[in-house]
Amino acid sequence: MERAPQRTEWHVTNELFESLLYEEEGTEIDFKKEQYPFVNATDDDKSELLKDIIGFANAWRRSKAYILIGVEEVRGDKSIVIGIAASEQLDDHSLQQFVNSIVNKPVHFQYRAFTYEGKQVGIIVLDEDQPRPIYLKRNYGKLEMEKVYVRWGSSTNLTRPASLDEIARMGAGRPRERAELKVEFAEVDRDNSIGTSVQMECEFCDVPEQKDIPKLPDSREYPFGIKTDYLRVHNENYYRELAEYEFMTRLCRPTRITVTNVGGVAAQNVRLEVVVPMGIGLMPVEYLPKKPAKESYGGVDMSHAIRPAFRRDPGEVEIDRNDDRFRIEIDCKDLQPGRQVWSDKFYVGMARSGDYPLHGRVFADNLPTPQEFSLTIKADVKNTVLSLKQLRAIKA
Repeated sequence: MERAPQRTEWHVTNELFESLLYEEEGTEIDFKKEQYPFVNATDDDKSELLKDIIGFANAWRRSKAYILIGVEEVRGDKSIVIGIAASEQLDDHSLQQFVNSIVNKPVHFQYRAFTYEGKQVGIIVLDEDQPRPIYLKRNYGKLEMEKVYVRWGSSTNLTRPASLDEIARMGAGRPRERAELKVEFAEVDRDNSIGTSVQMECEFCDVPEQKDIPKLPDSREYPFGIKTDYLRVHNENYYRELAEYEFMTRLCRPTRITVTNVGGVAAQNVRLEVVVPMGIGLMPVEYLPKKPAKESYGGVDMSHAIRPAFRRDPGEVEIDRNDDRFRIEIDCKDLQPGRQVWSDKFYVGMARSGDYPLHGRVFADNLPTPQEFSLTIKADVKNTVLSLKQLRAIKA
């Protein structure tokens, strides 16, 4: 039997799920109001689930296919999420074993439980690349062995399996080898990948409010009240800037991401987008405040406020935000097979301990659809307090 390949884990986002609700049933999506009978079900009942999965796997399409369970289709409008009981959710491992023990070649699919507006739904997602034709090695329930069931339009018809010519085209039309991109966290100071999950220790320090922090008096003496050293600038806001510096540097931790082409062909014009929820603070490295000085010479240092006008090198990070989220964009240029690009350093900070998922997509000119990925920050946050007395005791 052909071995199942290592699969890329697929993760659901609210944005993706809502977009699917506006689609109509076809070769890329199906809606089911109720869960498929599976546990303790008869072979005839379970063959309905098997038929739909095989039908989608054999269908002619260029993107992923989705079966949304607990959703009622509304043609021409947004479909209605009815939901299913949490106890009705299927187990992905059990479903994989059931399907792939009966078919001639492994079907590439995943089952995911998802919660939308407080309601549980089930989602079956099938990869666009399948080792077609796929058929049963033995009769099962209502399905016959060696018949190639295909989804035509909005249904899989048991009386309309694929013809011999259609089966021949399936075997000849398998997708060519293509780029496959792997996204992971990287070590901050070395070009080493460290996996899709990273542990961070942060300190959320309660510092005095700006209005409660006194200005720094100028202790210099000027003979006859005349200032003679014009290049020497006194910083009366020193302690206020120091409070901000202490808060930010204790909270924020440096982070890097790496992208590797683990596929067999070059990936062209690769761009990475990561959506970061508002529970995480995010900033480019040049925005982290520098440690202030009580006195300086010359003018004001504005280097922290200057950002490059153009992104020129692979790995440069650009960050934008709205009221709901931050978004990281990393331009990786072209990636040859085996090549790896490391992002520039940026900073993240969390106010509370917990697991923070980051969902993203990789785009390339020769990827038919964006490749989805997920990273996780496991934050251990310590809460501390910095009093005004302690602030003033910090050495310059």
